Amino acid sequence: MNLYNIAQSLILEVASRNDIMGGMLQRRIMELYYDDNEDPGGKGRRWIQMYAYGKSLAGNDVVRIYQVGGDTKTIEPGWKLFRVDRMDGLTKLGGTFDEPKPLFNPTGDKDMTQIYYITQFDDIDNDGIPNRLDMDNNNDDIIDY
Repeated sequence: MNLYNIAQSLILEVASRNDIMGGMLQRRIMELYYDDNEDPGGKGRRWIQMYAYGKSLAGNDVVRIYQVGGDTKTIEPGWKLFRVDRMDGLTKLGGTFDEPKPLFNPTGDKDMTQIYYITQFDDIDNDGIPNRLDMDNNNDDIIDY
């Protein structure tokens, strides 16, 4: 381990529940350092949008993210599942996002056994009526207030 990595590990903190929830509630674009210690190619600085926060099938706290930029072993940005204990230095950037990325599931996540929170959007079924007023929301049979 080189001196840079030692210094970085001392400075960065694992993402807190409050930081995750704050970013999700405000739909903020976030920056973090992700340390996938199982794959050396999976380490680096990322810019993300967070969509679902919960417990993985393996019992770890995780966040379903859409990576919009930064380091990645998969070459291109896209949907990923990040373990919270590997998310360091989570900070809010200036931007927000007002529409979900394609394939966003507003009702859950197949890789989570428990959902703590899912990012909310005003008109998830794109019928022009905000969900809080939508009596015929195509995604569920309840009215969102």
